[in-house]
Amino acid sequence: MLERLGYIHSGSRRARSMKSCPLRVVFTWASAIAILLWGGAAPALAQVKVTFDKRPSIAVGNLLTADIRFKSQLDFTEFPDEPGTPSKPLVDLHRTRLGVEGRLMKAFEYQLEGELGDAAQPWRDIYIQTRPFRDLQVRAGQFKIPFSLDQLTSGMDLDFNYRSLAAAFLSPGRDVGVTLFGRVMSDSVRYQVGVFKHGGDNVRESERTDAQADRTYAGRLVARPWNAFDNLFRTFSVGAAFTSGVLPAGPNGVRGKTIPGDALFQHLFVNGHRQRIGGEFQWRPGPVGLQAEYIRVRDQRFGQGIDNQDLPNAYARGWYVTGTWLLTGEQKRDSVEPARPFLRGGVGAIEIGARVERLAAWSPGVNDGSFSSPRAPWVMPVADDVWTGGVNWYWNDYVKLQANIIRERRAADGRVIVGQGDLWSQTFRVQFGF
Repeated sequence: MLERLGYIHSGSRRARSMKSCPLRVVFTWASAIAILLWGGAAPALAQVKVTFDKRPSIAVGNLLTADIRFKSQLDFTEFPDEPGTPSKPLVDLHRTRLGVEGRLMKAFEYQLEGELGDAAQPWRDIYIQTRPFRDLQVRAGQFKIPFSLDQLTSGMDLDFNYRSLAAAFLSPGRDVGVTLFGRVMSDSVRYQVGVFKHGGDNVRESERTDAQADRTYAGRLVARPWNAFDNLFRTFSVGAAFTSGVLPAGPNGVRGKTIPGDALFQHLFVNGHRQRIGGEFQWRPGPVGLQAEYIRVRDQRFGQGIDNQDLPNAYARGWYVTGTWLLTGEQKRDSVEPARPFLRGGVGAIEIGARVERLAAWSPGVNDGSFSSPRAPWVMPVADDVWTGGVNWYWNDYVKLQANIIRERRAADGRVIVGQGDLWSQTFRVQFGF
């Protein structure tokens, strides 16, 4: 989510490293493609074809295909006025991305995607992966670490205007790395396992330039036990995931924010390892979609006390439960395609949905009355309980309108914070993409 991404430290060595690595990958790919095209220029150029099937596509013989992708989301928001917080924009150009994806020869697939509104760090997904074998594939470049169903879902296919707080702040997001993945047992089991340079760009605003975590390992396993059978439970799936990475000493604890983007819990001083565990569930019987997820993060705090003593681990936890229903009867999938597009003999596809979620953080122990600080042994538990109701209107394959009503209730040490109970927000999104 763009408004939750970070800022740039121009003097940071890691900033230069994080920025230059994807650019080197782009240069390498461009050089390889140029050599391939030059080597087969005569036969290939004679077979260049340009088509448009939902999106522009270019094919250069058997050497290269390139599908042009464009994504745009414009938000109209109304957040509650809260004392001590900055005013929020009423109109937000949430996402404007341009990308290209396709096939390189018969052995590889690739994707390049950049954010047009981010001049400092424009690259989002930039990777290449093997193609022939579904049982074992390899992906290398910059992409999302395999953790969290909600986070791995494309921003254009979300059931609500915003991802769950758990997925937005507790999942790692994108990083540079290599992953092995595949589908086995007639697509009943899907797996992903990888190693990444750092701990992802989602954890806090400065993560994109001043990485919080060093080398991070991740894995995800999803089972669809009834996938091979034509019955009501064919789309039922359950999964589990983990990440493990080294934390450098400093104020590098996970961040947490509210729906309007204000801080929910502070960055604690940490040192040691960061471990995530997650569980997921999804079921899509006909026009109905059910989904749930649980995420827990544990940060160690060795030697981070005021007197350099070890502190209790810091924890953050989030979960959500979602239900949707396509009133017009279409099959619930990642990308909903209206059976009767709007202004073409129909009303499009109309979907209603609801989500209940919670984001919380704490450190074990008893309140000893000590001063609250990022180095305190006991950290006051805080939580944000959120209820979201929404309506999605899919005009056609390109246009989607979303309206959400959101209710928040924030608590500290088990008690609702004065003035922060039953806070209401309204958001409306106009989405266009191909």
